[in-house]
This record gives sequence, structure tokens and C-alpha cells, in this order.
Amino acid sequence: MNYYISKENVLNSIDYFENLQVDPDSSLFLFLLSKRIGISHSFPVTYKSGSLSEEQKTDYLKSLWMLGGLFDSTEKPKSKVLMFPNGFRKLELYQPATEFTRIIGRIKDTIEKKNFNIPIYEDNNSNLTLKHNYQEILEEYYLKGNRISLSHFTAWVLRFTRFEFEHEPNEKEFTRVLEKVIKKLFKINKKDFLWLFDDDISFNRIAPSKTIIKGSEIRDKFEFDTKKQPEVESISTSEEYQQNLLTKEETTQYLALSGDNPSDKEILDTLLYKKQIVLTGVPGVGKSRYTNLLKNSGEFAETEMVQFHANYSYEDFIGSETLTVNDQNATIVSTQKGLFLDFVEKAKQDKNNKYLFVIDELNRGNIAEIFGETILTLDRGYSVKLSRPIKGIKELNIPDNLYIVGTMNTSDRNIAFLDLAIRRRFAFINLLPNYDFLSEKVILEDFDLGNILKIINQRILETLGDSELILGQSYFIPNKTGDDFIWNFEEFKNQFNFVLLPTLVEYSFNDINAINTIVGENLADGIQDIDEFKIAFQAEFQV
Repeated sequence: MNYYISKENVLNSIDYFENLQVDPDSSLFLFLLSKRIGISHSFPVTYKSGSLSEEQKTDYLKSLWMLGGLFDSTEKPKSKVLMFPNGFRKLELYQPATEFTRIIGRIKDTIEKKNFNIPIYEDNNSNLTLKHNYQEILEEYYLKGNRISLSHFTAWVLRFTRFEFEHEPNEKEFTRVLEKVIKKLFKINKKDFLWLFDDDISFNRIAPSKTIIKGSEIRDKFEFDTKKQPEVESISTSEEYQQNLLTKEETTQYLALSGDNPSDKEILDTLLYKKQIVLTGVPGVGKSRYTNLLKNSGEFAETEMVQFHANYSYEDFIGSETLTVNDQNATIVSTQKGLFLDFVEKAKQDKNNKYLFVIDELNRGNIAEIFGETILTLDRGYSVKLSRPIKGIKELNIPDNLYIVGTMNTSDRNIAFLDLAIRRRFAFINLLPNYDFLSEKVILEDFDLGNILKIINQRILETLGDSELILGQSYFIPNKTGDDFIWNFEEFKNQFNFVLLPTLVEYSFNDINAINTIVGENLADGIQDIDEFKIAFQAEFQV
């Protein structure tokens, strides 16, 4: 089944941009075009037509059509057909005298001219990379203290995109797919996202429609005078750059409730390829859930798990000498294998099966002391001589059928040595709070807990200024009842007062002003009366 962004959402996005107080200059959206193509400080892009392949030209034209095309896929564009959203207010068409298919070469001229006065790019013979201060320049000269609504930006950019679904999506599902598509499409990193966009898409969801908006309906929103009237012709077959489809396979993948995290399959595939991964993230993002998924994936014949802590030692992990008494009552020195060495030897005896070793709280232990000389064996293929033979074992190497998963809380500051010791030997997968899961699966009357946690985390970032102090979704997940995650308000009140608030007190070093800012003055007091708590919570977070 095919679905599109509703006509109402597209027209609302036009209204939004007409009222957005940003500079109408084309440089802002040419920057977004460059990000779409992949520009960075080190990766260059060019708009020199002679340097582009036909495939690149088609991709550039598609990007321009998505960003500002005033025509649909049933129309052939001629001139005066491209207007970026920041130009809606003043009807600033881009290169109105140039036919659409010839505009790429004019972009080069525009950027070179603008870049001379307000330099955003390093220009090496028309190969452009970003200057290190591009953010400050764009904020000062073009955004003028504003950010772009992600919801309206998405509705506009994907207005002509066809989405294939196996079933009719509701607004939450449709918007979840759109959000993942738009973030992937423009390659906006997390740092740039914070100053470029207002992350409002989960608060202003986008409705699916079975009909697509027409180019004429978009043009009718603007009062063009005769000289600016777009020139288009009807066609029976659209050009390749006018076709944008998200397949059923892609929408199914994006519908998975993984938030901004890799899918379960991607994590398993990474482990099987790299053999050693570390799952990182703030408390509550689901590291234990992922290790359980790996254990229960059916890939591994046996799993062993250990939790590192300050007193965990080489003797616990690799092995040690012990004193025992023999039959003649004589004291003798013997050795015993540690947990890891024992598991390594077990895996070696069963080469036909895979074995999984899980190290919880990896960074809580002293890595150098726990691994000792055997840390070199994490570079697969290395064999090291043990400092002393243990149960007759003189050397250690890790077999190819043994896989290692570590977990690590990034809010724990004890990670500096970890980075030096084993960073290059593991694939690090950073997990983020999963707002999608809370919005879709966790019920607290009519509250959207995904949006509420997002608000709290945004306030934490603004107040405490540390991305490692945000909260994971497990703070808002109740015990499961059957197939459902349902809170009653009494249980939720207790969770909020006795789990979430103490965490914020610790993170803020008991700064009451910071806590007031994050959850509101009334809730910061730890209200015990259920009715008063509900009123205060609704007043603070019902959006």
C-alpha cells in the first residue's frame, strides 16, 4: 500500500516557512544540499558540472527538487521552478532565468560569489569543504537566532515521496519512518542537529495520506506576479530525478522500535564480524536487554557472564595459585583456572559451535590488572605466555569461535584507561534513549512518555550541559504485565519520586535550581499525594 505526506501537512509547512524569520538568501539551503551530498571538514563536494558523473547529476537534481521544486513528477520543469523554503516569505526564486536541469552549474557560481563575502567553505579549485567556524557563520548571518522545525522541514522535503507499507500506518508509525528517513537523507550529525533544527517532530506528527499533493496545489499557495510565474509542462513519463520511493522493506526496517539505535540484527552482525563489541550508553538505555538478545539469539552454544568491579582480579579472571592439603596432610601449591581461561578452554574443545563471553560493567574493573599479559590476545591470532602455568596451560590465545561482549555506562567517568587499553580492539556501539518504544509500548493514561522523557533530557542538556547525564528509557518502563507495559499512577509517582528524582539530585550535585528547571518546581519537591502529583505532572508535561 502506498502512502504520502498529507496535503494539509505540506501546506502547513509552507505557512510555517513563510513566517520563519530567517534570511531568504539561498546559502542556507545550499548548505543543506551540500550536507545531503556529504560535505564535511575533510570530505569535499563540487558543483563543477564537468567533474560530475551522470549519476551524481541525477542525485543533485533530485536533492534540489526535494528541497525546493515547485513541480511534481507529472510535470516537466523549465524555468522559475525552484524556491527554497526560506525564500517563501519574499517569493525569492532561485536562479529564475535558468532551466531547472541546468541549475547545478549555477550553484557553483552562487557559492563562489557568496563565499567571498561570508565564507562558509574552504574552496580548493571548486572542491568545497566546510570551514571550522561554519556553524557560527550560519547562525549569525542566516538563521538569525532561529532553528528550523524538523516536522515542517520533513513535511516539505518529502512531499513528493512515495512510501510503501504492508499495512496502513497510524500517525506515530508514519512519523517514525519519516524522522529516520530525513535524518539519514541529510547526514546531519548530532552536533549540527542541535543548532540547526527544533526537534519537534514527535510533538507535531505527520499524517499519512493515500493521495499525493500536486505541484499546482503548491504553486497556488503563492501569489506570483506574471514575471515570476513558474513555467512547467505536462509529461507522461517522469525523469529519474523526479522519482523518490521508500520501499516496503525500508519502511519495515524503520518501523522497528529501536529509536536511533542500530537494529538487533545490526548489533548481532557486528559482533559476528568483529568478534568483540562494547555496548555503551547512559544508564537505562537497554544494554542488558541487548546482551540478553545476543545470548538468546540461537547463535551461541553457551554463554558465560562476569561483572567487573574494583576488587575483581587477574586471579579471578585468568587463574591463580592455591594452597591445598593432599592425602598425606602435606600442604601443596596448586593452580586453578579463572572464569575466562576456563571458558576459553571450553570453546577450544568445541570448534563447531560459537561461545559468548559477556563482561558487564567493563570499565568498573582495572583492565590492565584483570587481563594482565593476556590483553594482547584480544588482537585475535596472538598467543601469549602466561606468567605461570595454570592447570598445565602455559599459553593463552582466544579461539575464533569465542565472541566477547562488554557493557559500559558512559556516565561513569572511569573510562580514560579503558580507551587507551582496548579501544581499538573492540567495536563500540553507543546506545541512545529509545523514545519510540516509550511512545508506542508504555502506557500511562493518555501521556506520551516518549515525548516526556525527550523533554526531560533536553532540559538536562540545557541545564547541566552534559550529554552523558541524560536518562535512558528504562526509568519509565514498568514491570511487564502479560504483553503490556502499563503504569498505574501510584506506581509511576513512586518511580518518579524515589528513582528518577534521586538520580537528578546526584547528577546535579543537589542543585535545587537545576532540578526545578528539569522537572518543574512542584514535582521537584517529591509530591506524595497522588492527586496533587497527577495535577503537577499534567501541568508540567502534558503536551
